[in-house]
Amino acid sequence: MNLIEDLRKKSIKYTLQIPSMAKVWKKWKVEIKEIIGNPPTVTKVLDLGDNLTNILLTTSTSGRSQSSVKTAGVVWEGLISYYLNLCLIESRTVVVPFVKHLVPEPIRDTMTVKYGNIQSNSESDLLAITFPKQNEFTGESKETNSKEMKKKIDNLTEEYFSEFELGNIQCKTNWRDNAQTPMLWDMIYHANGFESRNISVGQNNFDIKSLKKFSYSFVTVPTGNKPTPGSMPVKRVQNISGGNYWGLESQNGVCNSIKEIFNKNFSEGKNKSLREDLKVGLDKLDLDYSYFDLE
Repeated sequence: MNLIEDLRKKSIKYTLQIPSMAKVWKKWKVEIKEIIGNPPTVTKVLDLGDNLTNILLTTSTSGRSQSSVKTAGVVWEGLISYYLNLCLIESRTVVVPFVKHLVPEPIRDTMTVKYGNIQSNSESDLLAITFPKQNEFTGESKETNSKEMKKKIDNLTEEYFSEFELGNIQCKTNWRDNAQTPMLWDMIYHANGFESRNISVGQNNFDIKSLKKFSYSFVTVPTGNKPTPGSMPVKRVQNISGGNYWGLESQNGVCNSIKEIFNKNFSEGKNKSLREDLKVGLDKLDLDYSYFDLE
């Protein structure tokens, strides 16, 4: 297994072991398998993105308590990560949650935002990392344990840093309550001239501007009433760099289905095409990609 697919495997295993995800996964797996078919087809797997909201709602609880909102946010992030990685198998793009043992150290440094000497990374939910087309990443890895592989991927990320593409994906269940947050963070990550306010992005001399490409996306369920064309929630996110998506079919003037994120943000990670790569991967779903737990 190469470093890219090893990282994908670690990301999926981490996601499915989160307690709140483990609690809903048995039911979600049934829903997912019914949608993608047996055997699954490329089109049905991609179209799974139009159904993610409905899958989430099969296990949602009523009420808006702090604990239920937090749990919904965690499992929504997990569902998005699972879907994106499933569609991206055999490509050079991997989606990982922002946790230390999964994110290469130079990428963590790149996403660090400081106000003075105060560090803030908390808004990063998922990171889509597109690796360079270098044999060190795509070839079979000689390392056999996680510690060695993490060290190697950190070193190689530093060496080929300017050839990486990175996407920050913020996942929220409620659009109306959260739309302003991605708008402001996208501005911070792409703006120049914050130095006078003592705001800086990046550390240890790793920064977004040195990457081949950086994008910021917002993915919502959404819960509550759906925003309408021209409404303020729609306007707030309509121009963010990586796009605005939800777990439903695309609605003109409002929001795109999450399945539309691939061509906009991750096109450089494909080996042939998204569909061709996915077709190859689906043929290996029972073996190389059995960790997606769809048996």
